[in-house]
Amino acid sequence: MSLILEKIAQDYKLNDNDLYLAQYIIDHSDEVIHLSTHQLAKNTYTSATAVVRFVKKLGFVSYNDFKIHIHSFLNQYYLKDMEILSHESLFSIKEKLSEIEVGIMNQTKHMLSVDTLKEVMFHISQNQYIDIIANDTNACIGEYASHLLLSTGKITTVYQNRDKQLWLSLNVDSHHTVIMISKNGKNEHLLNIADILIKRKIPFIIITSHKENPLSKKQAILLHGMVHDEFESLKDMVFYISLKYIFDLIYSIIISDDLQQAKEVDQLYGSLFDKKV
Repeated sequence: MSLILEKIAQDYKLNDNDLYLAQYIIDHSDEVIHLSTHQLAKNTYTSATAVVRFVKKLGFVSYNDFKIHIHSFLNQYYLKDMEILSHESLFSIKEKLSEIEVGIMNQTKHMLSVDTLKEVMFHISQNQYIDIIANDTNACIGEYASHLLLSTGKITTVYQNRDKQLWLSLNVDSHHTVIMISKNGKNEHLLNIADILIKRKIPFIIITSHKENPLSKKQAILLHGMVHDEFESLKDMVFYISLKYIFDLIYSIIISDDLQQAKEVDQLYGSLFDKKV
């Protein structure tokens, strides 16, 4: 029995039939998301009823719900033993860190629906001005995003000062795309700003953790970054990795839409930056 299967079995008290199904899903997760209950049942020598009963035992509402979230579910188990330990060897930390980063990016990827991503890109592509509202570490990744997006012609500004954040919410118009970042989604000041934007009917994008929080309930386009409570010493880093993936994805999509122009702008920037005075 694999380590991941052993942990799932302990958490959900799986019987022998369930164990065989679970192992098949672990080994063929990319394939399973394209299979019907009958196809999965045929591949595992069970029945469609047994498949539905199994996914409900794991806490999923339906088989479709299971297919949408299976990668995120499995990645939680891949990452459970990845906490950095006291006085751990350099080699072990090096190996673990790469596993953590890949796992967090995979979880973030599977949390992003294509429809939501299309909506995000619609709002970003139609406006030249991008305003990022964020505090502390989130503002740092916002500055990274600003650097990327500026290179695509998007005038991107990060608002970290509370007064400026408030004035922005009171004055910004629909020709700007507003992105609000908050890991915990509980900051009263940011919640107030979200309410102002909603009252003024300004569409905006929220990036917050995948766990339910007050900010995630606001009327906005919602993107989820990952957090893991078990990574006690790496909490900020986990969300940062997830945020970076989201902004790298947005940047890559913009570049892909007009690759030739992106190359020309990059060459122009390079020639100006390297020009000797």
